[in-house]
Order: sequence, then structure tokens, then C-alpha cells
Amino acid sequence: MGKLIPSNGRERAAVKTWEALADGVIDAGVLARLEAQWPGRAEGERSQAWIDRQLGKVHTGLGAMERQLAGQPGAYCSGIHLRLSDIAVGCALGWLDFRFPQIDWRGPHPHLVALFDKLMQRPSFAETVPH
Repeated sequence: MGKLIPSNGRERAAVKTWEALADGVIDAGVLARLEAQWPGRAEGERSQAWIDRQLGKVHTGLGAMERQLAGQPGAYCSGIHLRLSDIAVGCALGWLDFRFPQIDWRGPHPHLVALFDKLMQRPSFAETVPH
């Protein structure tokens, strides 16, 4: 079993890149959700263009992750071992299910589905699904 974050080199950079991409998906999703549901803002003050822009970033991030996984020979984002990259991506996908169930990320992203399904077999993921 490998470390969650490799100590140096290309493997470390790959893990941190995946983590940043997953964090970016969540960041954009949070911004879209806040704009859509901020309690102190009247309906007429909300910017649908802002929401759409942030959701576009979510979809772009998902597409980038899908393309990377399609070319990845290992079972996980960064190779054959579970790493922080997989945890970050799994959390991002789970968060989308919880906060944006209307986003169909599964349909166009079969490699993300396979990764998420694999992660959901782990007790650490299965036991912490938000309700």
C-alpha cells in the first residue's frame, strides 16, 4: 500500500494536481449553490449567469477528470494505490450527489462512475454518505 501523498517527484505532483482539480469542482459548486440559495439575497438579485458560469466550471472539471481517468492504466486516479487524489475526487462526486442531484455526472463520465463505485465499496466512504 502506498502513501496518500507520495513524498516527492511526479507521483506527488500528479496527486496534488488531482486534488486541486477536485477542490476546484467543489469550489465552483459551492459558489453556484450560494448564489442560488443565499438567504439574504432577493430572487431578483440572484445572477443566473454567475450560477451558469460556476456550473460550467463543474462540468469542465468533471470532463477533465474523465479524460485523465480514461488514459490512466491503474485502478485509481494516480496509479494502482488509493491516494489523496482519489479521496478528493470521491468527495467531490459525493458532494455533487448530495447538493446537486440534478447534475447527471454519471451519464457522460463512465470512468468517474467506475472510480466512485470502487470508492463506495470502502467502509470509509460508504459509512460517511451525507443524508
